[in-house]
Amino acid sequence: MKQILLTVAMLAVALTAGAQNKDQLLSSISKAEAATQNEKKATNPTTWIKYGDSFLDAYNSLMGDGWIGMSKTEAMLLGGAKPTSQEQVQINGNSFDVEHYEYRDLYYNANGLLEAIIVTKPIMDEDLLVQAREAYLKAAEVDTKGSKTKAINEKLVMLRDQFVNYAMSYYTLGNVEKAAFYFEESLPCGDNPVVNSIDSTIIYYTGITYNSLGNKEKAKTYFNRCLEIGYDQKGDVAAALSEIAKSEGNTDLAKQYLNDAFAKYPTSQSVLVSLINLYMETNDDPQKILDLIHQAQANEPKNASLVYAEGNVYKNLGDIDNAIKCYYKSVEIDPNYVYGIYSVGNTYFDEAIRVQTEMNELDLNDVEGYEALQKQFEQYLMDSIEPFEKAFEMTNETDMKIAVASALKQVYFRFRARGPQYAEGYQKYDQYLTSQGVQ
Repeated sequence: MKQILLTVAMLAVALTAGAQNKDQLLSSISKAEAATQNEKKATNPTTWIKYGDSFLDAYNSLMGDGWIGMSKTEAMLLGGAKPTSQEQVQINGNSFDVEHYEYRDLYYNANGLLEAIIVTKPIMDEDLLVQAREAYLKAAEVDTKGSKTKAINEKLVMLRDQFVNYAMSYYTLGNVEKAAFYFEESLPCGDNPVVNSIDSTIIYYTGITYNSLGNKEKAKTYFNRCLEIGYDQKGDVAAALSEIAKSEGNTDLAKQYLNDAFAKYPTSQSVLVSLINLYMETNDDPQKILDLIHQAQANEPKNASLVYAEGNVYKNLGDIDNAIKCYYKSVEIDPNYVYGIYSVGNTYFDEAIRVQTEMNELDLNDVEGYEALQKQFEQYLMDSIEPFEKAFEMTNETDMKIAVASALKQVYFRFRARGPQYAEGYQKYDQYLTSQGVQ
């Protein structure tokens, strides 16, 4: 799957004050639970609402005062307990100031805004939010007269927001497994008939997180559910399903997803590029690929990678002249586009190898034909030198440097007797390859 950044507005949900004593919190839960064990009280939805509230109150108490998006200044104005310790950490390239409290950690981003709150010291083995949800759902079940429909609805919607908020906290901190769990656990809140408010965005994020974890089956479940309810993110859902299908070896299904999305969103550049990449990977229907690329270029005429892709198609078709034109054009658009200039050199080098193969297969008595091919062979090698030299200078990728150096070493060796510059070129790249442990 191509990398996708999960972005969602963090909910500015004010949380309740003060971490209560652990024993007090557990006592409140136990008292509320006892009421649910009473045969008569258990038929009253209020009993289950109070039971859910006991878990939610405990959760909020552990989370403390504050809200996602709160500034450090606002936190200071709230007062309350001081952190037991502080530190700065790096997570996924982002810097956070972490405040450690007895039951929780607060993560402030580089802008001084609270971006994540994580409970570090649970008061019980069961997840408090999950337990609260189950209690509210039970309240909905026993509320046969619908007398508490509004209250239950409000509770479940609020709880869903807290699930999502917690999921986002974990996602921000790189714990995608926990993020997926809380996204998924939030869904029954909206699915319940009392609420009947399916949040398609959460379903999508659940799919994204499971996909990033490599759980393709769960990812497909949630992405397909998105499509069923008409939520496709302008083709992004179909693109994700296409990637999964491709990873499973089902290229026909992968194409179907993208073609369907493209038919629906013909102006979606992301879908179009995904479709181009897929057809190029399968290397079939070159004319369709060119048509798609030209359509993409109409949207982005200054996109060097699209021109480069066009060159690759022409090269695969054996149209070397147009391939090289495209590669040079990609560098004209972006002078730093090293893949373009590298491909010019590589194309000439590949043509030299092709001609060499023809020479080896030529009848030994065909001296004239051999000499003609030899002239072509050497010209292609000569033509490869300048673009290869530029690519070697431009790239910072070790693998590309080694590939270029290996080719140039061979070329300069071929022409070493023609002048000192060739002998020097051979020595230069031989020494470089030796320094990289390449023979």
